[in-house]
Amino acid sequence: MFLTMIKPLFKNKKFIIGFSIFIIFLLMGFLGPVFYRVDPTEMTWDYEQPPSPSHPLGTDTYGRDILAQLFHGIRSSLYIGFLAAIISLVIGTFIGTLSAVKRGLVDDTLMAVTNIVLTTPSILIAILIASYLKVRSIEIVALILGLFQWPWFARAIRAQLMSVMSREYVNLSIMAGYSDLRLIFEDLIPTIATYAFMSFVLFINGGIMGEAGLSLIGLGPTRGISLGIMLQWAVLMEAVRRGMWWWFVPPGLSIVAITASLLVISTAMDEVFNPRLREE
Repeated sequence: MFLTMIKPLFKNKKFIIGFSIFIIFLLMGFLGPVFYRVDPTEMTWDYEQPPSPSHPLGTDTYGRDILAQLFHGIRSSLYIGFLAAIISLVIGTFIGTLSAVKRGLVDDTLMAVTNIVLTTPSILIAILIASYLKVRSIEIVALILGLFQWPWFARAIRAQLMSVMSREYVNLSIMAGYSDLRLIFEDLIPTIATYAFMSFVLFINGGIMGEAGLSLIGLGPTRGISLGIMLQWAVLMEAVRRGMWWWFVPPGLSIVAITASLLVISTAMDEVFNPRLREE
């Protein structure tokens, strides 16, 4: 079923371009550290060196290899994006489907909570939570970001499922005595699979951008290396003013390329799966 669903995507040029770029960075993040075995935290006397044969992307103020940092940073940022996306998708799916199935007081309560989270300046809440944590692991940062991305998705799938609930085959399932859980997984979830896939891509994008934003203001992960942390180090050491382009350009371009590829993928999926936008 999954292969049948994604097969039309590979006929779309936008999807192929976006997916290819994303895969390149995915391979860089997971295979780069395997083949380029340089410790990204090791300090050397080759500090602030421009790109050279010994350091292909140069070194920072502490003599740490930028290319090694980039490979590890891409992997960490993608991990945060995926983890935040999973958290958002699970919360949004749970609240949206439960609201559509239960309706009444349950629906009103869940939608009230959703509206509160939706209207709350999530980035400010994330900043407040992160600022109170002295130690922030990659997983904690992903959790903070994932907790505030889901409201629009929950509202969207609730609206879709409310329409699905009025269909004849769903009514037959209810008459047959299906439990709410069975009804959700057998009759409702399959109808929003493509939309959930598209939303998951956007959630990854939001997680990567969110981590970069938190890291730039010093509230990212306290351990490890990410693309946002690389930019933070470059800003703190005034790499832009001092012309050390090899320090801030690679992580900056990586963030732009990854997020742009995800947006292209999402747009292509919308064109393929949305009948109104589907090209004849």
